[in-house]
Amino acid sequence: MNASHHSDTLYQIVPVVYRNRDNGDLKKYFQACGLLLDQIHHTLQQRMTDNFPDNPIDGSAACQEWLLPYFADLLDVRLVSPSVQGRRDEVANAVRWRQGKGTLPVIEDIAEAVGRLEVVLQEGWKRVAVTPRLNTPRIPATHFGYADDAPATPPSMAARHPGLPAVTVDFRCPSGAVAAATSNSAAQQSTVDGDTHVWRQSSYHGAPCYPNSYEDVSRRTVDFRDPDWRRGHFHPERVLLYTVPPAGFFKPNLPIVNWSSTGDFSDAFLDLIEIKQEDDNVTTYRNKSFGTDHFMPVRVRGVIQLGQTASGTGDADAHRWRFAGLIFDNRVELDSGRTHLDTCAARIRVEAHSADRDEPVIEARHCLLRSVQAARGLTRLEYCTVLQITLTEVIQASDCIFLGRIRNDLGASTAPDSGCVRYSRIEKDQAQGGMQFSFITRKRPVMYSTSIAVSSEALDRGCGVLHPATPEAIRHGAEDGAEMGAYHQDHFSLLAEAVVDKLADYLPVGLQAVIIPDQRLLNMPG
Repeated sequence: MNASHHSDTLYQIVPVVYRNRDNGDLKKYFQACGLLLDQIHHTLQQRMTDNFPDNPIDGSAACQEWLLPYFADLLDVRLVSPSVQGRRDEVANAVRWRQGKGTLPVIEDIAEAVGRLEVVLQEGWKRVAVTPRLNTPRIPATHFGYADDAPATPPSMAARHPGLPAVTVDFRCPSGAVAAATSNSAAQQSTVDGDTHVWRQSSYHGAPCYPNSYEDVSRRTVDFRDPDWRRGHFHPERVLLYTVPPAGFFKPNLPIVNWSSTGDFSDAFLDLIEIKQEDDNVTTYRNKSFGTDHFMPVRVRGVIQLGQTASGTGDADAHRWRFAGLIFDNRVELDSGRTHLDTCAARIRVEAHSADRDEPVIEARHCLLRSVQAARGLTRLEYCTVLQITLTEVIQASDCIFLGRIRNDLGASTAPDSGCVRYSRIEKDQAQGGMQFSFITRKRPVMYSTSIAVSSEALDRGCGVLHPATPEAIRHGAEDGAEMGAYHQDHFSLLAEAVVDKLADYLPVGLQAVIIPDQRLLNMPG
């Protein structure tokens, strides 16, 4: 309900004779009365909403976040998810999860709710080589999705029965995931990037087409090593959760609009991006989905040139441009003025020619940037990842990841003569210059991808997203203990750890969950 709803209603129920005589004072009076009624209505509406801690399915308002620990205490729930939506699901599903404790559907549900992950489960005891026993009943092949049971003769065909605990792989047939009908008894459904895939495993004893992926069901010798993302998986006390690697900024099927250098933006641009002139000196371009539970970045094509001057340099205070929730397919260049980026990605570079050492000419928060250039000014970065060079005269950076050197001249490797870098990752050979370093690390991060394709047609999924192999000094190196870099607010590292922590309360004693990122889940059949 909008803020003027009650004021309009009050004004309309007044007899028309008074509305015709109104010089504007009566309408202002009802606007004041309507404002009070709106506030009372919203308060009552929120109070009703606060009785339900679950995630609303229709996009309506949810209970206030600070109430979740009180609901958790009532139900004896240990909240572990760093995501608000995950904590809501922990409370809402507490009773149902306890009733199904230890079952595979509950394990999968917890992983998808707490970690916001799509997973494919495998039980560790099924991946371990065992000695066949004569008194063990054989599970029919139809249970594994086959139309008929395997023939008893000849022996070469009988050996392919999926219920046999065979260990040596059969190189006569490949093993992997294939599309299946929903009516198939072994069919599984997985949703990846909004697409639902129905599939099943084929040739259980065949040679794995993609070893160590979710499609690999071959049996191995018991691995007694402590489990992590790549080892210690083959053990009867393991539950393997193959997960889809996070997409980061570059999700599939992103909306695309074109930038207009003349300011004559298309209807498609205005449908997705709100342009707000806050005053004569500030212009904001804001993705309309930014800040919502269904945030989807918008790709903006074209070179963005702002504050152009004849000399190429101008007054830093001439104008300020703000951008939120956008992906720039080309460079952002300012001849004058300042820019502020919030949750943006730049495929080429962000460049400002203004001169100011005291106030930032480039300010970015939660951004993924290919490179940054402010050769005559101050650059301020918070929770950002810079994949290549950072060129600036003065720098202030916190909780950032720099994959290239920080320097103050394109033709030299000298560091800025002033600035501060704290709780960040810098290059191993980064010179200090006049910068102050505090709680920095020089360890190398491991990312799913470190490149942003220059072509606006190609998106590089997972760019800048930290892989579980990343050193802990980076995955937990931010000031608040979360990960450094552009995806600090997405909690990708913490979400996977929260799933393992949560499942410790719902697995049988001795069983341990292992999170395994698997790129093959992006190419599922069905």
